[in-house]
Amino acid sequence: MALFLALTLFQHLINGFHNRDLRALVTDLLGVNADQYTTSQMSYDLRRLRLKGLIFRPPGSNRYFVTPYGWKVARLFSRLEARVFRPAIATFTSNDAVLPFPLRASLKRVDNQLDQLIYQAFPQSKVA
Repeated sequence: MALFLALTLFQHLINGFHNRDLRALVTDLLGVNADQYTTSQMSYDLRRLRLKGLIFRPPGSNRYFVTPYGWKVARLFSRLEARVFRPAIATFTSNDAVLPFPLRASLKRVDNQLDQLIYQAFPQSKVA
């Protein structure tokens, strides 16, 4: 999530970004120091993003550019994390009464929809 959030910050750059630029932001967002998130881990993450089409690196260059598709995906996951995942995690770790009723009801509907999707994808065989 930290990597996606950091990517959204580089969309506007005309000259792209380097591994070290993104790594500095990701370590800050993760709350770790540079020794805990190594350059090789950052290179691996950038390679995975490049292979998925989220970023682009011109041949012979060390600069990366966020693709339009990559910006949309990064933005989507950043918003999901802030608006869905954090509140959902809060319900799992604390009392449901803390959440306002509309949010609690919405999370319950999301949970029911996820159960239906899982059941449709993996229907249980009937045992006689």
